[in-house]
Amino acid sequence: MTLKYVLPVIALAASAAVSAEDYQTFVTVGADHYRVSGESETNWGVKGQHYFNKITTLGPLDQFGYILAETNVTADYSRRFDSNFWSVGGEYFVENGLMLSAKHQSAGDFDATTVGIGYLVSKDLLVKVEAIKPEDGDTDFLLSARYNHQLQGNDYIGFTAFADDEFDYYGVTSKYFSSLGDERYLTAEVTVERSDDETLWALASNYYFSKMTSVGVTYNKADSYSLTAKHFLTQNWAVEARFASNTDFSELKTYSVGVTGQF
Repeated sequence: MTLKYVLPVIALAASAAVSAEDYQTFVTVGADHYRVSGESETNWGVKGQHYFNKITTLGPLDQFGYILAETNVTADYSRRFDSNFWSVGGEYFVENGLMLSAKHQSAGDFDATTVGIGYLVSKDLLVKVEAIKPEDGDTDFLLSARYNHQLQGNDYIGFTAFADDEFDYYGVTSKYFSSLGDERYLTAEVTVERSDDETLWALASNYYFSKMTSVGVTYNKADSYSLTAKHFLTQNWAVEARFASNTDFSELKTYSVGVTGQF
């Protein structure tokens, strides 16, 4: 290969390296202001997640791989409608592909502990079983399989299928990530689930004007929708604003703001 071909290849590789960022710790603080027929309520919360190894973006600063097989811990706390909601948990990945997880959550008067065991069949397939034990109730089991189908470059389409042990509750979710060129990106998500003899569905999509700025929209079967705008002020700090309502109950309006730090 002559020098005139080597230099462009080196430049392209350097550009690709610069476009990807590595992070380990994520912290988000947010507030939701609800308005219903003249009444109002403001709730707030904070959540964090730390990975023991760095994870790499796919271009946008808030988009990562569909399967993140990295040991991590999470915690969140929120104050909603005069009640405390909190949870702590984590996932541990062993070198042989085994994955262990645990989580405890408290929501008002409801407390539950979840433990799970999974196996990373390949870097693109994770199977898992979880046992969910409410403080006052029977243990339920949830089975899931998460599959990543890699497309060109960083593009992918991922699928997650899940069901409880009695198949009273089951469903599938899917996410598509695509680079549109010129640092523009698109995500699209769909969820379909069956519970209590009712089928529910939800749609979501985000369009990235650049790796730092995006707008998003969601819509579901209950005719609830949301519009979101997010912008990274720097590579470490992002601000987000969101509006949500319902087409059949327009009196309900939710205004949300949030700040995220990732390092």
